[in-house]
Amino acid sequence: MVKVPGETARQLTIDGCRLRLRTAGIGPEVFVLVHGIGVSARYFEPLAVELARHGTVHLVDLPGHGGLPRPDRAMDLVDLARLVHGAMTELGIGPAVLVGHSMGCQVVTELALLHPEAASALVLLAPSANRHERTAWKQGLRLFQDAFREPLAVDVIEITDYLRCGPRWYLTLLPALLRHRPEDRIAGVRVPVRIIRGSRDPIVPLYWCRELADALPGTTVDNIDGEGHVMMFRSPKPVAELCLAPAGPRGDAAVGDRP
Repeated sequence: MVKVPGETARQLTIDGCRLRLRTAGIGPEVFVLVHGIGVSARYFEPLAVELARHGTVHLVDLPGHGGLPRPDRAMDLVDLARLVHGAMTELGIGPAVLVGHSMGCQVVTELALLHPEAASALVLLAPSANRHERTAWKQGLRLFQDAFREPLAVDVIEITDYLRCGPRWYLTLLPALLRHRPEDRIAGVRVPVRIIRGSRDPIVPLYWCRELADALPGTTVDNIDGEGHVMMFRSPKPVAELCLAPAGPRGDAAVGDRP
């Protein structure tokens, strides 16, 4: 695992649910990183190291993830967004660049809609869930395919995190993820949005990212060449550079589009 220099960690209870925030770095920029379903913030660590050179980075572990207790009630993505905002409010965080990965993109989108003052920009890394393949079996197939395109370290992180999350909580959240309509919700966002994907990501195809961008004019789309779904683990520097310029020029052609 990557050690984030100067990191501190704390747990908070918001509305009866336990979250963990790991914080590193100091500086004018503030970043809040929200992970995807079943995993934890561990796969953000290489990206956090890069971002911490420029500002303060907060890595969020959602309830029921990363070894945290599972809530005693079902939750949807709006509920998760409210919990993240509650943690930000309690710690005096924000406005921040909200960086989501996979399901985390849906969470930070809802957070920006609920509390626009909390977001200075959104960075959506590999946003789920492609509306053309929005079924559990299809998403599972794509996840399996992606495992062969990720470094072994990512597969180990994800497998161990899935085991810690457990099937019950994963399957409790999955229907909420699949019901969510990011192509409709993103249109209401009023801060700059940047979408980033790995060029070899089978879960998040380029056409889906472009559909999301078309729903909110001015949204940029970038490909990280040669990477899969967890592009920020092996290519943290180019991803960090894009996170630092969330309203930058459109990046489709410049960054690469290898199938």
